[in-house]
Amino acid sequence: MPFCISKRANYPNYYVSYKNPLTGKYGTKKSTGTSDRKLAEKIAYEWLFDQKENSPALNIINAIKTTDISLDDSKEIIGLLKLKGYVVSAVFKKEKSDQTLIAFLRNFWDKENSAYIREKKRKEHGIHNRYILNQGGRIENYWKPFFKDMLLCDITKEKLNNFMDHIANSEVLKTFSGKNQVVKAGTIALKWAYRNEYLEKDITAGLMYFSGTKGKREILTPELAMALFREPWRNETSKLANLLAMCTGLRAGEIQALRKKDLGRNCLYVRHSWTYEDGLKTTKNNEERVAEIVFPELMGALIDKANSNPYGENLDGFIFYATVPGRPSDSKVWLADLREVCEKIGIKNTEKISFHGWRHFFTTYMHGKVEDKILQRATGHKTNSMLEHYANHRRLEDQKELARVQRKVFEPIISLVNF
Repeated sequence: MPFCISKRANYPNYYVSYKNPLTGKYGTKKSTGTSDRKLAEKIAYEWLFDQKENSPALNIINAIKTTDISLDDSKEIIGLLKLKGYVVSAVFKKEKSDQTLIAFLRNFWDKENSAYIREKKRKEHGIHNRYILNQGGRIENYWKPFFKDMLLCDITKEKLNNFMDHIANSEVLKTFSGKNQVVKAGTIALKWAYRNEYLEKDITAGLMYFSGTKGKREILTPELAMALFREPWRNETSKLANLLAMCTGLRAGEIQALRKKDLGRNCLYVRHSWTYEDGLKTTKNNEERVAEIVFPELMGALIDKANSNPYGENLDGFIFYATVPGRPSDSKVWLADLREVCEKIGIKNTEKISFHGWRHFFTTYMHGKVEDKILQRATGHKTNSMLEHYANHRRLEDQKELARVQRKVFEPIISLVNF
């Protein structure tokens, strides 16, 4: 018999329950609406041949309801539904993606626990504490308020685009590059999640980032630079650091990292950079280079500064030392003093002046006067494989050519400096 007719206590009508051919078990009882048994059996047969009541799909549904199913069984069922195109993805309990998006992102940018950071360090790819901290901050400040408690498995490309629309209207993030940095704090992690089987799809593929025209960098003219260094500075260390940046194109962190052992004969060996999060670290492109110092007065001032280090650190002592041992002076002070002197000589909107502007000053006024590969080697910029090949060789003729142009460009300014 494919079904069972029965009554419930205190109820006059008959109920029918059908046997599931997949399990052999009877399903939920359903009232036939009559107390006449023959009529109830007739209704039961009619329902039996009604596709809606006896469809294979209903049998499967009832089987799932009434049968104990293992995790492997569940995965097989979902796999079949995927083959039929009814399911795109599914998350099973205690799988990688069974966590909130924010918990995943926090762990991703946790320098102690992140598999991604361990992977980067294992492959000797540069990843510094400042970068890690900044990315973690972007997750807390922008991703968490928007996505709240959403599960990692529930995030879609549509939701990512909604987030980008939200970021587009941010009153805090003014530049397109700043907005992209916020977005990438999450999408770098999501792309990694796909590669490592946390997600079944790369939801970041084809994502359109913000674009626009970069604001023009403010750099001084040679005439303003001459007036700047002719003016008395409150802090001679700041003056020397700014002068060195102008003549070499060195970054602030590279100047901070200079130690007595980095003084060469008419040159500096640029081996490290400095951040307060990482301390001494490799240079931005992970390679050492040489900065030519063509002016004896400037070289002498650097040597005197290094020799005045009071902490007995010998060759490991910083040239631009701080008021405590083992640390360089703060580049923010160099910038503050630069802006103060800029204001004294009549420059307006000094907030647009940056210490990094000296790097652009150096590149701008040296460009076109020396071969690109020589200039790129001096600044540490690398744009192609050939440049990488040549960057390992400090050819004498290149050194002489660079020095000749440096003298021509910077001597009118240096001649005015009172060392």
